[in-house]
This record gives sequence, C-alpha cells and structure tokens, in this order.
Amino acid sequence: MKVRVHPAFIAFLFVYTLFGGLLSYLVAFLAVLAHEFSHLLIARISGETNLLITLMPYGASLRIEGETTKTAAILLAGPCGSAVAACASLAIAWLFPETYGVLKGFIRANVSVALVNLLPAYPLDGGRLLREWFPSKAVGRFTSAMTFFLALFFFALFFFEKGKNLTHFTFAVFALLYYLSFSARRPLKAASDAPLFSIVRTDEEGSFRSVIVRDGKKRIAKLRGEDVARLILRYQRDLPIGRVLEKEKECGSRRSLERNTDL
Repeated sequence: MKVRVHPAFIAFLFVYTLFGGLLSYLVAFLAVLAHEFSHLLIARISGETNLLITLMPYGASLRIEGETTKTAAILLAGPCGSAVAACASLAIAWLFPETYGVLKGFIRANVSVALVNLLPAYPLDGGRLLREWFPSKAVGRFTSAMTFFLALFFFALFFFEKGKNLTHFTFAVFALLYYLSFSARRPLKAASDAPLFSIVRTDEEGSFRSVIVRDGKKRIAKLRGEDVARLILRYQRDLPIGRVLEKEKECGSRRSLERNTDL
C-alpha cells in the first residue's frame, strides 16, 4: 500500500490555520479518514493489495491500481463506515454525556460525509456505484452534471450562510475542478518519438482521448479518439508515433494512386 500527500493539502492546512478554522477542518478531515479507512478495510479483506491513498485537502482518496471484482462492496463500505462511526460516537455521548460537546462535531461530520457520498455525482461513491451498475454514456453524463450542480450548491451554501464554513468552500472548489477535468477533455500531448501505446488514455466515459503529437515544438498532428483506436488496432504498439504517422501517409498515397489507376 502506498501513501502520498497532495501538495494542496499543506496549502489548505495553512489557509484554515490563518482564518481560525483549523479545528473544524481537522474534525471533518478525521471523519473523511474514517470513511476512507472503511474503503481500505473492505479492499484488504477482498484481497486487494495494490492500493494508493492520497491525502487531499478535503480528506483522502483511495485508488485501487488495476482491476477488481469487488468494486460495489468497496464503494458501499465508505458510507456504511461513516454511519457506523457516527452511531458509535453517539452511543459514547449517550453513555458519557460530558463527552457530547467534544463528539458532536465529529458525529455531524460523519453523517454529512455518509449522506454526501451517497449523492449520484462523480467521483463520489454514489456516482461511482451508478457507473458501476449502469455503465452507459447517459449515466456518465448524468453523474457529471450532478457534480457541477453539487459544486454550485456548496458555493451558494458558503456565500449565503451566516457563519462562513470553509469546508463547504473547499468541497465546492474540488467538485468544480473534478467536473472541469473530465468535461473539458483537453487533448493529451505526446512526442513523435514516444511509443504508440503511450497515447492510449480514456476519459471518464471510457472513450479514447484525442492527442496532439509534437516534434520538438512543432505540432505535426492532432489525433481524434477514433484515430487512436484505429492506429492501435493497425500497428505494433511499440512503434514510435511519428513512424506510425509516416506509414499512414504512405498508405494514403498508395490508396490514392490505386484509385487513379482504376480510373
């Protein structure tokens, strides 16, 4: 298992400390860690070992590197774990009332994390589950649109609420960034001497991404997603991209000559 710290995590710690919201941020962050630990626990029970945990400004994210057959169970573990953490904290507060003042923030944070993650927005657990159970472009577009509306909702919540909650603002920013990252679909950039297989990337809906091929600073081609798929099927994957494009030009010239000869 690998653990990595996102650079923005340190930046947001500084911002929250500067504006006096460090304690509430750490409570929310602890709730999200409990959520991610639930994902991790079920993933390890399912036999997954190639895991990557990234500490993000809004908590943490768990990624399984490679294929898994237990995706739904791992996704459902997060909201369930948050609910269990909230119930356990509430039970402790009920048995020891003097602890309620300390635990109430953690209880609320866990309930919020569980409910928000059940929303059908990508990359929340609810959105991932929808894509897992109903893998279609329509579902992909719906969960992407929900991400955008979720970002707008939390921005509005932050600006119109009386006490400014920086956690709402943080979540809104990252929801918007996620939406832009898979809606803009910016083309990949590749050098002409890179191997053909290096341009095989898909977007969030499973389609091949377009690619801009450069020879140094000179742009020599722009490949659409369907072009990438065709080239991968036609040529050896370790051939340099530039060589593949040269072969394509040669094939195009031969086809043109054949048509002229037939006339």
